[in-house]
Amino acid sequence: MNPTKTIKVLAIIALVFGILGLIGSVLAVLGGGAVTAVSQNEEIMSQIANDEDVSASLSELNNAIGQDVSAEEATAGAGVLFMAAGIIGIISSIFGILEGVFGLKAAKGDVSGASKAFVIGIIEIVIAVIGVFAGAGLVSAIINIAIAALYTYCAKQIKDGAAE
Repeated sequence: MNPTKTIKVLAIIALVFGILGLIGSVLAVLGGGAVTAVSQNEEIMSQIANDEDVSASLSELNNAIGQDVSAEEATAGAGVLFMAAGIIGIISSIFGILEGVFGLKAAKGDVSGASKAFVIGIIEIVIAVIGVFAGAGLVSAIINIAIAALYTYCAKQIKDGAAE
């Protein structure tokens, strides 16, 4: 296995997914903001509240949590959750982009880039292990750990000058 070629492939994949994730996450934040804004519009909310399907869903929600939740509160809550998920996604995507950039620098033989890629790889392994306990699917978690370990191993090889 050639660490330089392997980290280059992994870095390109991380970069592509990081950029796509960033776009999706920004859209989630914007969508969450739009949903939250809609929850403040009385005319729209009265139309939503009068919808039979929405009323049934609100009844199920109220029974599940044991409280009376209005359509406005449920809509605003959903918007805030979308925004929070989007912000977490933005942070994750930026991390993926950095992983790609430093991985590509390492693939070019840049020892400084390889050192940074190695640190990011260690962080990625920790995050992947946390994912196992945070409810990520087992197969997905194992794949994430394996990819993170391979990325980190390649960065270490390049950093130590063992790559050909």
